[in-house]
Amino acid sequence: MPKIQLLALDLDGTLLGTDSLVSRENARAVRLAQQAGVQVVLCTGRNLTETRAFNAQLDASADWAVITNGAAVMRFSDGAQMAFDGLDREMCAAVRAICAKFGLDLCIYTADRLYYGRDFLRFLEELRRRGHVTLNEADEGYEFVPDKAKWDEVLAREDGRIVKAILHHLDPAEIDKIMQALEETGLFELTPSVMYGGELKNVEINRKGVHKGYALNRLVTQLGLDMNAVMAIGDSDNDLIMLQTAGLGVAMANAAPHVRAAADAVTLDNASDGVAAAIKRYILEE
Repeated sequence: MPKIQLLALDLDGTLLGTDSLVSRENARAVRLAQQAGVQVVLCTGRNLTETRAFNAQLDASADWAVITNGAAVMRFSDGAQMAFDGLDREMCAAVRAICAKFGLDLCIYTADRLYYGRDFLRFLEELRRRGHVTLNEADEGYEFVPDKAKWDEVLAREDGRIVKAILHHLDPAEIDKIMQALEETGLFELTPSVMYGGELKNVEINRKGVHKGYALNRLVTQLGLDMNAVMAIGDSDNDLIMLQTAGLGVAMANAAPHVRAAADAVTLDNASDGVAAAIKRYILEE
């Protein structure tokens, strides 16, 4: 296998431990990879504001960020946006119409903000009830949108800057119906997030053809590298194509069986510093 030149790291369930923080061991291993000449790209469904907060937990900044499931590629050193494939006005209108059909509030990301309604708050409350560490919706960069008129304002103001949408419902069967309606439009790339053995579920919505693997390939091409020189580590459905297209795709032990099956290798889980273990084995060759 060619020498690894680029390390692509998912955040939640991968680089982040069960406490939603970067462990000391993972941070140290990422730094050792950088010192060995490997560039690091954080690949996540989160936006840039959230990604920067986790990047600050590393010993040294990562080089790149693939954010919101591949909708944008950013350079950490100067904040330059290298690529952008967000949701246009037609796509936002289609998502909003489906929200109205199912009685849901919209939830959208820009690169630096998250706009949400009551369904998102209900979903967070249920996650917290189950003991899951979640974001603080009162932090800078999160904005509650209470009604249709305010949504009209947000969508007009952020037109051309929306990178993805995400819809929440406490009934997973309703999410399945919503996904079917979204699929029928032919406009979207859909990524479900299944939690607690299927007891909770949401769906992330990107422009058709946009995913982490797509954005990573664009970055690799721009850098003049080869995908065979890329190691990607992840645990979720939104990591699948990234794991399959990287020269070395490594799944976390906490990943679902079908994600592990799609990878070239499996490392330890995120409670056991699986990222550090993979870096030591495949990059540092310890």
